[in-house]
Amino acid sequence: MVAQHDLLAAHQALSDGPGSMNMRLLLIRHIILEIANVADLAAISGSLYQNNPDLGELHKLIRKPLEFFKYLRNVYVGHFSPGLTDKTFEWLPYANELLGSVEPNRQLGLSWFALETAINTYADVENGHKVFESDTDLNYPPDQTRFFNFLGETAVGSISYVSALIAVAFPYVSVPSLEEELLRLSTEAGKTDFSVLTKGKR
Repeated sequence: MVAQHDLLAAHQALSDGPGSMNMRLLLIRHIILEIANVADLAAISGSLYQNNPDLGELHKLIRKPLEFFKYLRNVYVGHFSPGLTDKTFEWLPYANELLGSVEPNRQLGLSWFALETAINTYADVENGHKVFESDTDLNYPPDQTRFFNFLGETAVGSISYVSALIAVAFPYVSVPSLEEELLRLSTEAGKTDFSVLTKGKR
């Protein structure tokens, strides 16, 4: 539900066309993050497809794009990979001119170059680029449009998938009756201890 909300809100905000390129890039990064979160959900939801083939078909339509945006999340959005930093300055040496600046548009430029580099590193030596048929230059309008269209189509497909997943998964959730169990739940809530969450099995 969180992924659905954030994807809907960010996709709508980006579609409305914010005037600031700084805000546009922020929304792009958030959409990439949420698509990757949908990819994580899809990875643990395969057992539902046998009894819900429509859900499986929705996943099949976006499986490869989900993998791509999960990669972008892992090297550019959620974690800024040192390898991406190195490759950005190798691929775009004029990015060095932006280093040390506190001017927002120059910082935007560095992030923009890193996104472009991340897209281009989704490739292998033998087969080349895994998504697009050529290098991506985000300042070249056809390449920019190609990437934005791919992002938008994947966001819409992810919204469809996660909306169906909510409907399919909800019957498996045991929801307590607040009318009958509020006292017990409130007592348990009062005993809650907090500590750092560790990554465990899903």
